[in-house]
Amino acid sequence: MARVSWGVLGCSDFARRRTIPAMLESSSVDLVGVASRSAEKAEAFRAMFDLRRAYPSYESLLKDPGITAVYLPLPAALHAEWMLRAAAHGKHCLCEKPFTSSVADAARVLDAFTGRGLFVMEAFMWRLHVQHRRARMWVERGRIGEVRLVRAAFSVRLTRRPDIRLDPALGGGSVLDLGCYPVSAARFYFGDEPIAAYACGTVDPAYGVDMSMSGVLEFPHGAAIIDSAFNLPYRTELEIVGEEGTIRMPKPWLPDSEATVILNDKVETMPPENQYVTQFEFFSTCILEGIPPRFGPEDALAQMRALDAVLRSMRSGAREAVA
Repeated sequence: MARVSWGVLGCSDFARRRTIPAMLESSSVDLVGVASRSAEKAEAFRAMFDLRRAYPSYESLLKDPGITAVYLPLPAALHAEWMLRAAAHGKHCLCEKPFTSSVADAARVLDAFTGRGLFVMEAFMWRLHVQHRRARMWVERGRIGEVRLVRAAFSVRLTRRPDIRLDPALGGGSVLDLGCYPVSAARFYFGDEPIAAYACGTVDPAYGVDMSMSGVLEFPHGAAIIDSAFNLPYRTELEIVGEEGTIRMPKPWLPDSEATVILNDKVETMPPENQYVTQFEFFSTCILEGIPPRFGPEDALAQMRALDAVLRSMRSGAREAVA
């Protein structure tokens, strides 16, 4: 089977635990190596996963003609810079969420990749999981009628200090790190873009990042109630409410190996699936077949516009248009 040659920019703990093992499991991925700003750290990761190459800098990986695509698990504030550099070197890119830390940066990335005929996608792995494929099919087939309300939440109590998610210079804050999931889910299930946001929350004076957010996204034919937090217990919730029924998911973002979806109070168990493997298989197949991914840079730009409206509303205390 044909495979895409991949490299990883960054030796994050998340990459070590979640995504590099998934890449090695994927039949369409040939993981060549990993890059770090530290040659020692890159070599440690290379040895840990028995990879062929350790790159002593991000730029050295991008210059390797044997790399076709890169996976980017760097802090949010670095995403735009390194996606743009990847595009300049002719590499396709799968970038961790949030896509960038500003709408302007997302627009620059879109222009860079589309102008070169390259693919780039925001790594919202949950959208490709079987539970969401099934739920989206039910919505499209009218099983719950017209969607009018989405309720979605993601909270995690941060106990570790320091943490890059608490650093404003690195794109920290609960909205960009966690709130992006409820926002993307609302867009996914309405099949439309929000027109306005109203949100409030708390900002930690010591760190200067939002610790919690509660808000409403207005859609042309309904609304989404969303929240995220670093100072609340672990919660993952999603409910899609239509005129004739509901779909609920107890673990929408990080499901168990056999996820459950509740359609109108009937519990259905999904077949086992590693959503990270599915994500790399999907993007690699797009590259191999030359078919742009369903969730490309236009989708990522629309997502950033929605997040920007939420953050502006938190600051202003007023309803903010998504634009």
